Amino acid sequence: MDILFLAQNFTSEFSDSELLSFAGDILSGLIGLLGAGLGVYGAYWVMQKQLKAENEQYRKDRIDNTFFNLLGLFQNVRDELDSSNLLVAINSYNSTEEENQKDKYYKALFESKKSDFIKDIEKFKVETQQFDEKSNSLINALEKSSCSSDVYIRKFNNLETEVESENTHIVFFNECTKDLIDFINDKKYRLTFEYEVNEEIIKECVENGFSNNKYYSGNYFRALYRCLKYIIDSDLKMEDKKFYSGVLRGVLSSKEMLLVFYNCMYFEKGEKFKELLEREENGKRIDFFGDKEDLKNLDKGNDLPFFSKKDLLFSKKDMQKLKELIKGN
Repeated sequence: MDILFLAQNFTSEFSDSELLSFAGDILSGLIGLLGAGLGVYGAYWVMQKQLKAENEQYRKDRIDNTFFNLLGLFQNVRDELDSSNLLVAINSYNSTEEENQKDKYYKALFESKKSDFIKDIEKFKVETQQFDEKSNSLINALEKSSCSSDVYIRKFNNLETEVESENTHIVFFNECTKDLIDFINDKKYRLTFEYEVNEEIIKECVENGFSNNKYYSGNYFRALYRCLKYIIDSDLKMEDKKFYSGVLRGVLSSKEMLLVFYNCMYFEKGEKFKELLEREENGKRIDFFGDKEDLKNLDKGNDLPFFSKKDLLFSKKDMQKLKELIKGN
């Protein structure tokens, strides 16, 4: 009854235009309130975006500052390492090992053929009935000389000179001494010798080249390790980590890169460095020494990106190690 009375009185006291105006005022107020709310939310959203961007920029600045401080420390000790002389030292031990293998190979070959060489010279002496003195001298030298001695070579040359000067039995002489001549040339030009270098030998060469060498610097590798570890341990995306590792790599010469490679792959103290390079994120590695595309380019005749393939001291084994590191096998 009261509601009906209010409705009747309300409608009788206000015209339609006044009602519309009243409703408009209410709607305007609601829109204004909604607009104010959206404005506050929008301002809050913008502030959040700005804060997030500022935090991200702060994070990047902090990483930049720390990284370049570490890089500066590395630059301070970089001159302590002489990469050229260290590579020479490693290669020197490698050459020594190769010479040792060569000597063992030809010594065994000489001992296995010595009796045949002697029989051939005796045959030449008996059938020609000439050149006894120099033939006997050569036989005696073969019996007493070692492979490394050049005495039997001089005696052979003396006999050969006499045969040629007499201008007789030259063809027969060449037939009887063919195996000895082949051996002399083989040893001189290393025709059948193949140097076999395994990982153990390489590790010994690198160990000897680094240890007690005034050109080696532990500070160098420790500072470099700290730079790379900071990059990899950071919360950066892999793309950004590769950027920073590229900056680090950019300050190194090709000889330094090669030396860092040997330190990682064959030196006990470089194992932690190698572990960093092998660390994966979503199946990806830092690719410090190159990536899979660089390996493909090798097949197209291109060189390695950070040091030349021809500069590798242990080319076959080094390439195997490099491919394993890049491919993640």
